[in-house]
Amino acid sequence: MTRPVDPKAMTPSTPGSTRTAPPTVDDAFWSRPRMRTYLLFDATGIVYTVIGFVALRVAWALRDGAETWNAMLASFQHPLYLGFHLVALLSVLFVGVRFFRLFPKAQPARLGPAKPPPPPVLLAMLYAAWIGATALLLAVLGGIWP
Repeated sequence: MTRPVDPKAMTPSTPGSTRTAPPTVDDAFWSRPRMRTYLLFDATGIVYTVIGFVALRVAWALRDGAETWNAMLASFQHPLYLGFHLVALLSVLFVGVRFFRLFPKAQPARLGPAKPPPPPVLLAMLYAAWIGATALLLAVLGGIWP
């Protein structure tokens, strides 16, 4: 079953020689897996906005002194913050994996005389770089490495 959409949505700027059918949207449009994936990908933008505000809060706590910093760290122990950080981690992983799945398809067939590696090799290299960068950041932020 379909429903009508704005009839001027696909109107050409200049009239053509043939008439076009009015645009319609399938009723099952929102429940399709691809559409749900797109909506979930778009919703990660909301999570990133909130992450930005949390980063601002952290910066302001650093500016205001040790007491404010310790109070902010204590507030991060609240279950809502822990849940939000889990959602943030899942959002970053979802976007990263989605990007890495798209990246090999977006590579040119040739770049000068060199050909890119096969997609599985390229994916393995991307994931290795991601894991390596994450391990390096964890080591630096954890105080393990200089």
